[in-house]
Amino acid sequence: MKHGKVGDWLQIMANIGIVVGLLLVGVQMKQNSDLLKTQLLYEESQRAITLETLVVGENGADVWARSISGTSNMSLADQRVMEALLWSFVEQLRATRMLGELGLLDDDEWKARVVAESAFWLANDYGAAWWKNYSKANHALTDDLKAAIDNRLSQVEYAFTADYFKRISDSINE
Repeated sequence: MKHGKVGDWLQIMANIGIVVGLLLVGVQMKQNSDLLKTQLLYEESQRAITLETLVVGENGADVWARSISGTSNMSLADQRVMEALLWSFVEQLRATRMLGELGLLDDDEWKARVVAESAFWLANDYGAAWWKNYSKANHALTDDLKAAIDNRLSQVEYAFTADYFKRISDSINE
């Protein structure tokens, strides 16, 4: 009789162990699925950015500098180069935001990247005009990402990028 009760308890414990093991396998499969999704999203984003990088070509820095110093001399080809540069930047922010949506980054982490970089790229004549048009037309950007970028741009001088380089030049020439 005692052996029957012990056997019953052992059977119950074994069944509980099996259920717990299956739950752990399910959790691990979910984590692997999330990591695979993240990897695929980054690869998709990187392929698009690589294509845009080809558009930028060797004169990207010159075009970018012209876009900061005055947009009146920009050709349509220059504007396409700027489209590639600015789109690639925002695409990287979008991918970083996706990491937050997947729970792989805290909100503070992706927002810190927006604060650190968006003024540099977008707080100038061309960047601001581009962002105004792009953010209205692009439905792939989340509302909180758009709001974070808009908030950062509202906190800095309109000519942030040009002023940034002027401060560096002034420091060098002191």
